[in-house]
Amino acid sequence: MVSPRLDTTFAHLAIEFLETGDGELLQRIARTPAACFLEAHSRRVSRSGDGPDAGELVVQLLTSSTMSDVDQEGIRIRLSLMQTESEAYLRCWNESAAYLPSGALSGAVLYLTVGYDIGVAMDGQASLNLAHQHFASNPGELLFYAIHELHHVGFQKYNPLPIMTDIRTTSDLANLIRCLTAMEGQAVHAVRRWRTEAGAMETDSDYVALLDPQRMAVYEKEFFRLYRSLAEVDPRPLEGKDWGILERMSAGDRLWYRVGALIADRIERELGRQVLIKTIVQGPEAFFGRYAELSAKSWDDPGKLE
Repeated sequence: MVSPRLDTTFAHLAIEFLETGDGELLQRIARTPAACFLEAHSRRVSRSGDGPDAGELVVQLLTSSTMSDVDQEGIRIRLSLMQTESEAYLRCWNESAAYLPSGALSGAVLYLTVGYDIGVAMDGQASLNLAHQHFASNPGELLFYAIHELHHVGFQKYNPLPIMTDIRTTSDLANLIRCLTAMEGQAVHAVRRWRTEAGAMETDSDYVALLDPQRMAVYEKEFFRLYRSLAEVDPRPLEGKDWGILERMSAGDRLWYRVGALIADRIERELGRQVLIKTIVQGPEAFFGRYAELSAKSWDDPGKLE
């Protein structure tokens, strides 16, 4: 059993600001732990290492043109869902913990925010954006995404979120892809049990893809082709075209989410959940190594995993 910590301060103040336009509220929001977390995250994932400070970031998020179209009452309803459905919220933590090493969520905190990404995690903390359109159309998705982001928190206890300014060579980028495929794939997989039980596999595009074996076979082949183009060359400084590979991994076909989940599912089905969990402690190389063993192929030639 884990002890859930939910911080809603940012969300409450953001709703008040959107309703009143009181500029002083922006300053109060900028001083919240959630805003400081989002500032640090935006800089960690920036290729330049730069980013706005918390005050500037809050202004950008809450005064952008897209905020004028946000349903404020909808944000309030989704905030209430996360605060009042205590049994469901507790299950989010327990579902995440079921796919993590014991104690991995100790000290974790989940912030409810408005305007930043859909959900992010770093350094023992995670956040969900109550204003995101995905949640607006289906508020229950908040619970599933809470599992996903909390799983990241536990995963990162053993494998810290990479610093983008450290990614300079093809070898660095290959290592980044390996790490984030293990992280994102296992988080997607951790939600699958509850989604299946709730009949919610078709409310998110990643799970729709996972239900289509032919589509996933294409994604798997393309994932390893792209990975091999970085991992199987002598390390060299990155070029512009190399960064385009990340677009295929994180957006579009969302390869590291979907192929990563495919790998996690096979490891659990054939070797057991504890073996899958153990790869978190051992590192991304073990995650891919177990899959290579199952595919009766050498990890030295991942492109042949079909």
